[in-house]
Amino acid sequence: MPALNIARGLVLLSFVLAFTLSYSGWFERFSSATLFGMGALVSAGGFWTLHWLSSRFRGYSRQRGLKRLTRVQTLRFFGLLALVKAQQHVLPAIFGVPTGVMDAAMAITSFYVADRLVPPSGRPPRSFFVWHILGLVSLAISVTLAILTSPTRFGLLKGGLTSQPMTWFPMSLVPTFIGPLVLICHLLALVTASATPKQDK
Repeated sequence: MPALNIARGLVLLSFVLAFTLSYSGWFERFSSATLFGMGALVSAGGFWTLHWLSSRFRGYSRQRGLKRLTRVQTLRFFGLLALVKAQQHVLPAIFGVPTGVMDAAMAITSFYVADRLVPPSGRPPRSFFVWHILGLVSLAISVTLAILTSPTRFGLLKGGLTSQPMTWFPMSLVPTFIGPLVLICHLLALVTASATPKQDK
């Protein structure tokens, strides 16, 4: 499928670009608030823009497998790094602990949701939608806490420690690649499931 190959190519290209810039330390010139804010806004804004303006993109999104889109959330195990760094007093606990716990919870439960809440045909149950919405809420909380603990004028909760280390490799992969990818997959899953007809009883 050409569309699927293009999507895979774009994801791979995004990863290579994010990894290269992260490893080189290029992201360190920005504040953590900028990386998290731009990552969330660009990925969510780009998704909804394409969804509303492109019929081809809407058709493509409806063809994505719900199991595949849900299993992508296992990438959120990477969020445990924030918990580790909080325990090492590199990141503020008010940001690192909730982020690590929420990411781990979403990653672990993604196996159950993909295997048990995605039917062979027809629309998934309401609990499937609830889980993906909770995933979006947890991402929003993490981004908000990252901004509130950043070394900027928005860092209302910053103290001796800030979220600025999230601009360092490999942690900078979270706001620049992993976070945007799992956010888009949550949105794709919700849109795809909503467009799936209910199965006749």
